[in-house]
Amino acid sequence: MAEPKRIAQVLGTVSTGGVASCVFNFYKNIDHSRYQFDFYTYDDSPYDEEILAMGGRIFHYPKVFNVPKCVSFLSKQFKENGYEIVHVHLTTLSFVPLMAAKKAGVPFRLCHAHSTTHREEGFKYYVKTALRSISSKNATHLLGCSNLSVNWLYRKKADEAFLLHNAVDLDRFSLSEEERKAAAEKYGKADNKIVGFVGRFEIQKNVPFLVEAFALLAKKRSNVRLALVGDGSEREIVERIIEENGLNNLVTVYPEQRNVEEYYALFDLFVLPSRYEGLPLVAIEAQTAGLPTILSQYITHEVDVTSTCVFMSIDGENAKENWANKMAELLDSPLKDNVALVKKAGYDIVEEAARLADYYDGLKWKRT
Repeated sequence: MAEPKRIAQVLGTVSTGGVASCVFNFYKNIDHSRYQFDFYTYDDSPYDEEILAMGGRIFHYPKVFNVPKCVSFLSKQFKENGYEIVHVHLTTLSFVPLMAAKKAGVPFRLCHAHSTTHREEGFKYYVKTALRSISSKNATHLLGCSNLSVNWLYRKKADEAFLLHNAVDLDRFSLSEEERKAAAEKYGKADNKIVGFVGRFEIQKNVPFLVEAFALLAKKRSNVRLALVGDGSEREIVERIIEENGLNNLVTVYPEQRNVEEYYALFDLFVLPSRYEGLPLVAIEAQTAGLPTILSQYITHEVDVTSTCVFMSIDGENAKENWANKMAELLDSPLKDNVALVKKAGYDIVEEAARLADYYDGLKWKRT
């Protein structure tokens, strides 16, 4: 029996959310008799133990900001490991590993668009915008998680990109009443209504806005609580806003964890006021869990796979008040069985992993 082909998956900093979670989901569900993944990351991840157990390998490489060192290290690794596919997930910074892959003689070099940007990022916005023109330089194939991210990154070449959905494990996020009761007991929900957020505390996710909007909601209803799942560079800002608004007993910051479905089982409403996204996996997870969902106007409507998401502006002086009013309205909405709709829209990870394997097959491996 032929050995599975190994593919280098190049990520940056890894955590339990976002791109790392997406790539790991594909690895977990792809046919390992056909393909194995090697993960190239800056540091350790919560997935490492499972990756190794499934036959994957893990390599830590220098950050791309030191271009010569990074290219030297990666090109050597790519060549020594004999990869015929290198799949890069760094969006605008993808040009560095792609340069290394070309130097190593890798025939199939894939650039994957996962995000966009927003002016609120300041200097990073201008850097990302400038790097778009070279992001896919040396790529032989283009991919993306949404039409929004593909059109933003590749522009005139967007039609060449393969759209791969950020899919989820439908069984995992299709939550039973027993699981919801267990989560309520574990986290002391009592009779409260829980507004939930899952993501990094970074400028992209706009968590301070959410906390301030929740403060207005808390003035309207006494039985509401806010659950923030994650961490990041804006954590101190978030904690200060919680303190200033007297919300210490109403807002809980939960650590990232692999079994994030426990948190969805706790929530009554999911909210994501991001300034920009590619296509947020958490919004698909929330819909699969049957939760009413509020998203910012900057998130692509492609993510509304159940026709139940509400998109709201995060701009203007009344934005926080409007979010507070909508949260108050939707907190009493019944939970729905959305699994069939999510599957029909193409976000079943089992089916999407098979599509990815077929896509790799279509790249026509060299004969060995």
